[in-house]
Amino acid sequence: MKSNRNLDPEKIQNVEFVFHQYLGFNLWGTATVYYQRIDDLISQQVDPADGFLVFRNVDKVEGKGLELELEGKWKNGFRGRLSYVLQKAKDRETNETLVNSPSHLFKFNGIVPIWKEKLFVGLEEQFTSQRKTSGGHHAGAFFITNLTLFSQNLVKDLEISASVYNLFNKKYGDPVGEEHLQDEIKQDGRTFRFKITYRF
Repeated sequence: MKSNRNLDPEKIQNVEFVFHQYLGFNLWGTATVYYQRIDDLISQQVDPADGFLVFRNVDKVEGKGLELELEGKWKNGFRGRLSYVLQKAKDRETNETLVNSPSHLFKFNGIVPIWKEKLFVGLEEQFTSQRKTSGGHHAGAFFITNLTLFSQNLVKDLEISASVYNLFNKKYGDPVGEEHLQDEIKQDGRTFRFKITYRF
C-alpha cells in the first residue's frame, strides 16, 4: 500500500424528509425518504503501474432510499420495533450498483417480560439482501436471529445478560475490498456472550 498526498475531501449533499405519526394503541410510525449525492468519494484501488493499493478520489455516487418503521410500547413491558429499508446506491458515471450495498434491509426487535420489571427476553431478527462484491459476484442474502435473556433489577445494582448471536448458525459472508485475495469473508456462526455489570 502507498500514500496519496493529493487526496481531496469528499463532498456530500443530503436531502431527507421524515414523517412521524402516532397511530394509537401505543404505536408510532415513521417514514423517511432520502437522496444523497457524493462527489470525490475516496476509494481504494490497485495502481496498475506498480501493483500497490492506493486511495484516490474516483467515484461519483448517488444514493436514494425509503425507510419505514413501526414502534410500540405497552405498560405490561412488551416492546417492539419493526423496520424496512429499500435503497439503491450507484456510481453516477457507470450506473452500476456499489459494492457491499444491499437493496433491502429488514429488522425486528422485541422485548418480552418474563418476570415483571426484573427478567426479560429480547429477540432480534435481521435480514440483508444480496450485495455486490468487488470481484463482480454477489454475497448471498441472509437472515440472522439473536436472542438475549437479561435482568436489570433482579438484584440491586446488578445487571446480568446471556446472549446467543446467530442462533440458527447461518453461514454467510461479507464483501471485502481489493486488499483481500478472497471476494468475501465468512462471518461467525453461532456465538455466546455472558455479561455481568455491577454498579456502585
